[in-house]
Amino acid sequence: MTIDTPMEPPGDKGTPLLASDHAFAVLRRDILMGVHPPGSNLRLADLRTRYEIGASPLREALFRLASQKLVLLDANRGFRVPPLDRAEWDDLVAMRLNLEPAAAQGAVGAGDEAWEEAVLLAHRRLKRLGPASEIVTPLGNATRAAQWEICHRQFHAALISACGSPWTIRFCDQLSDQFDRYRRVASPSRAEQRALAAQHDRMLDAALARDGAACAAVLADHIALTGAAVGRELARLV
Repeated sequence: MTIDTPMEPPGDKGTPLLASDHAFAVLRRDILMGVHPPGSNLRLADLRTRYEIGASPLREALFRLASQKLVLLDANRGFRVPPLDRAEWDDLVAMRLNLEPAAAQGAVGAGDEAWEEAVLLAHRRLKRLGPASEIVTPLGNATRAAQWEICHRQFHAALISACGSPWTIRFCDQLSDQFDRYRRVASPSRAEQRALAAQHDRMLDAALARDGAACAAVLADHIALTGAAVGRELARLV
């Protein structure tokens, strides 16, 4: 079983990338990491200088990102990162609550030994990096913060990967992209991040104990806690 690393540009294992694929990967990563802030313009000239990529691959990548709602295309303003919107955030939280806990419960019931090992490994990698409260902050190490984000996504992806519904997995992945974009701008407090980390541990314990209902309940609390914490920050920012 393989688990994607959604925030890491592919192709660094000897597989050559098309220029447009590389442009898509690095732009997507930097939008999710908040390098390009919500509402900011994505001018081709600036992007060419920053990434040393030609205009055609960048334009193709921007259209692909627009199809995933990570970029907006305005006839008058060109490409830009979508602004933050409280109503959209509430909708994202509700959709994750509808889909992801049920997927986790299904995966706990159906997952084989390879799934169990993938969940355990993903959790170990996330835990090894330390608490998010010391990493994912404006003053934290950017490289380590990016690695934490990758490992965090891997853990959540591993947890639901045996749910049996490719469409559910795909929708959850797209929701997680948008969720992470908001969370990078309006992060939970240190105390809340410690509580979220403890919930990762409890999700793992429930998954290994094959208690799908408990795993789903902790995951629902996890999403709701993040939703409330980020929502408070959004009320202040937007």
